[in-house]
Amino acid sequence: MTHFRTTLLVGIAVLFGNAAQFQVTLEPADMPQGGTTYPLVNAVVLDFGLMETMGENAVWDASNLTSMGDAPVTPSPMSDASITASLAFNSPFNSAYQCDFFLPTELPDLGIDIGIPLDGFNSFYQTGNDHYAIAGIGLSSSGFDLPVTYDDIDEFFPLPFSYGETFSSSGSFALDLTGILGYWLNQTREVTADGWGTLILPSGSYDVLRVKTELVANDSILIEQLGEPFVIERIQTIYQWWGEGMGFPLLEITTTLGIPTLSTYQDLQTQNDIPVAMADHPIAHPNPARSGSRIQWGGQSNAPWVLSNISGQQVAAGNEDRWTVPASLAAGTYLLSRSGMTERVV
Repeated sequence: MTHFRTTLLVGIAVLFGNAAQFQVTLEPADMPQGGTTYPLVNAVVLDFGLMETMGENAVWDASNLTSMGDAPVTPSPMSDASITASLAFNSPFNSAYQCDFFLPTELPDLGIDIGIPLDGFNSFYQTGNDHYAIAGIGLSSSGFDLPVTYDDIDEFFPLPFSYGETFSSSGSFALDLTGILGYWLNQTREVTADGWGTLILPSGSYDVLRVKTELVANDSILIEQLGEPFVIERIQTIYQWWGEGMGFPLLEITTTLGIPTLSTYQDLQTQNDIPVAMADHPIAHPNPARSGSRIQWGGQSNAPWVLSNISGQQVAAGNEDRWTVPASLAAGTYLLSRSGMTERVV
């Protein structure tokens, strides 16, 4: 759900400053949906300021992300789950573990043949039950899923979730294939919705809620051939920028010891199943903006627009759907006219 922070007068106020118009509250409809393809792209992040910026009306400029290749994701609906997985994660008689979709998760390379053909894991997710969570996994072997429910369901955050909220959770499961493999996970999350504002991606500007997660996890693995179990400790900070109805974060950065180790963003310029946020009405973003910002608006494609000062003098015009604020434009109040609407700008 989206809350208006300011009153729109005869259109949209576009202010040349550093704030946004909307505050996003995450709802179940904003989480991943089964059968929908999300155009994720692996990226390299060099701007550490993206992680450091927080608070109200923030602007995160990630327009210069370096793409490292497409990595689209399509969550599978529960109707596609195996019979064994459905009994564990799609049964009306087991509501605590009833899931909404699942995703393949690669099994880490253990560097040894453990005696059975493991294809990987499927993770089963919940977006109902007032939270976004993983309820269990399915161990894949030759097309067969061995379902393993979490002893302690791994909650990412409650739903709805909005700016200023904090959340603590723990998660654990135990997979014990006697004589072959043991795998135990214990982890905690400290979650904060620490900012809201405008995220600028290569495809445009979007209203977002920034969610920061501090994850501490211990993976304990026992391979019978090796004898002794070993533990892998993971301490990570995960930064996510969520938009309304976008399914996955528009931008996600995982850091270890403060260094980005994994980053993805959604390339909404490509053909995909995701409706681009606010594409059907002429609200400009970011709003307010700053020198060098790229302002984007919805409404009729390629409709002429005119930017005038408060004296009515035209200072810029065009027919594209976005415009970069030049450094030569003085800070002040302006009027943006497009698609029959006039939007006040400062």
